[in-house]
Amino acid sequence: MGKQRAGKRTATVAPASPADPPASGWRAFVLGNAVGLAVSPLIRLIAAFPLGFAIVLLSTGWLVGPARLVDAWQYRSYTAAAQGRIVDSWLAIDFDAAAQGDRGNWAGPARATHCAVVAYDGEWGDPLRRAYCGNRLNVHGEETLPMLVDDVTMAPGVPFAMPRDAHGFSVPTIRIGDTESAWLKAHPPFSGFDARASHTAWDALRRRLDRPLDAALAGWGTSPPAFPLALDPRDPGAAMPAAFVAAKRSPGNAGAWLAGALLLAAGIWLWLRGMNVLIGGLPHAAMLFAAIGPLLLLPWWGERMPRALAHVQPQIAEIIGDMLADIDVTGRLVASSPAAAQLAHGGERLVWRVGEGAYADTLGPVDWGSPPALPADATKALAALVARVSAHVAALAPEQREALFARLRDDKDAGRYGGGLLFVPAAADLAWDDAHGADERRAAARFLDAWVTSPVETPSPTDAGFAARVELFRRLAEVPDAAIANRARAIADDAQPH
Repeated sequence: MGKQRAGKRTATVAPASPADPPASGWRAFVLGNAVGLAVSPLIRLIAAFPLGFAIVLLSTGWLVGPARLVDAWQYRSYTAAAQGRIVDSWLAIDFDAAAQGDRGNWAGPARATHCAVVAYDGEWGDPLRRAYCGNRLNVHGEETLPMLVDDVTMAPGVPFAMPRDAHGFSVPTIRIGDTESAWLKAHPPFSGFDARASHTAWDALRRRLDRPLDAALAGWGTSPPAFPLALDPRDPGAAMPAAFVAAKRSPGNAGAWLAGALLLAAGIWLWLRGMNVLIGGLPHAAMLFAAIGPLLLLPWWGERMPRALAHVQPQIAEIIGDMLADIDVTGRLVASSPAAAQLAHGGERLVWRVGEGAYADTLGPVDWGSPPALPADATKALAALVARVSAHVAALAPEQREALFARLRDDKDAGRYGGGLLFVPAAADLAWDDAHGADERRAAARFLDAWVTSPVETPSPTDAGFAARVELFRRLAEVPDAAIANRARAIADDAQPH
């Protein structure tokens, strides 16, 4: 047999395909950051909702429950009393000028706080002074500013009044921060009506609160308020308004405590859920510390938590801040030294005095003398004001009276209604009196005609001296000029509450 050569099989190994190169370091870094940037705002938004509502629930639960017990303990030693008097006061206005941007309605988000410096005496020696700033109120709109200026309380039961001048007239005073005042001076008025008479929002504010008749009646129609204080005999410098202390001494009832406990429980649950969304990637121990730590500081949260939430989601934080400001609107009262009171130093100070500003030519020359004996009421005060204005008009020379009534007519046509009513009786007595010259009688009649020509400022039941104001229009309805008389009668009829 022939020998066959055995063939040797060799295994052929296919060449390995080159492996995919690993992602380079810089690509991974960019990819990771891109994903983080895309997801992070969404996570913060999702977390902000439970965190925001948790802040509201926790703050409310604290106020209706444990805070009452803390307050009752704090004021347990306020057993002494003192009688204070307001020696300085103002309305502090603030708003976020940066957030306002070019939006015109600055008064919408603005807040107003009544502040007063109170002096009080006692057996401790020299008189003491302490400042109090009350409720931080929503302004809502510029039309509410006169009502805020006229407020007679800064918190429930805690009196407030504007300063008074040498004549006894009220001197409305507003203080505004430098940033806010700069914004007002740089932007036009929000209201179209204001824009016709004022170039800037600052000018419109000055014009809106220039109300000399209201300021005069506020001073002559009411006595300066008493300011009762409660204090700890061992620390008289820390006196607080008596009504405020009385309200804080009650630790609450079972219903309030139950409501507070439920709110706190719900708030804690929401808070932990929100923190889990926000920092769920941290180690368990670190996450618990970060979540529980702020809860231990709940008594000191105040307005700090909305500012902290703004780092998570600014828009929701702004909403939560507004909600918190409305929770305890009437319970806020901040005591301090006079120098530390809100806007006590710095910023702009706006003051309106009777007979100054736009009314300097008409009310400025009047000799007001001393205020009538107090206590008075607004009706008697208005009668006294009219009498002194009428005496002033009677003492003028004919050409001066003519110029005065012409200026009063111009004021009315320009929408300045703050002082003209005081001159109506004098003008009515003179306009149809043949003992006076034709020119001054004509000027007086033209002023009266303008005063009752639309638009007019119809007396409101909320006005000081409302009945006396209406009576002045009824007296004007008796003049010989039928057109003036009919319009005056219509104004008096429209003023009556229906």
